[in-house]
Amino acid sequence: MKTKNLTMIAIMFLMILISSGTYAQNYKQPLPSIDANGKVIDAKGKHIGWVTSDGIIKDATGAKIAHIDDQGSAVDAVTGKKLGKASKNGTYLYHVQSGASDSLTVTIPMNGICEVKDKSGKTLLLVHENYKQYGACAMHCLMIKNEHKDMKMK
Repeated sequence: MKTKNLTMIAIMFLMILISSGTYAQNYKQPLPSIDANGKVIDAKGKHIGWVTSDGIIKDATGAKIAHIDDQGSAVDAVTGKKLGKASKNGTYLYHVQSGASDSLTVTIPMNGICEVKDKSGKTLLLVHENYKQYGACAMHCLMIKNEHKDMKMK
């Protein structure tokens, strides 16, 4: 009888541990990410490009689509026009078709990963701390290219 009670307690404890772990995982809202090697993955898990530690942004085929210049501006590789501004803290100010500007901010690293958030505080991207400065810029450029959209350039 005593072993039966211990078995029941062990099973209940195990069930509590398993159920609490399922709440911590977010399967419904996967986020795009940039790993420690600079590989950019979209929310569906598809490899869409690369970012290098010196600010060069490439698509999945390896073709250069943009780079960050000495002033921190994101520059289109084909036209040479500015797409936005990547600040030293990882904040990225970008230009949209309407002519207005919007920004993405980057949190401090937690376990080597930073969150990129929009102005409402919604997390849009997880980026390895090695690419904190260029991560938001790279994701924005690659998403625009993959969706075949135009954006206002200065």
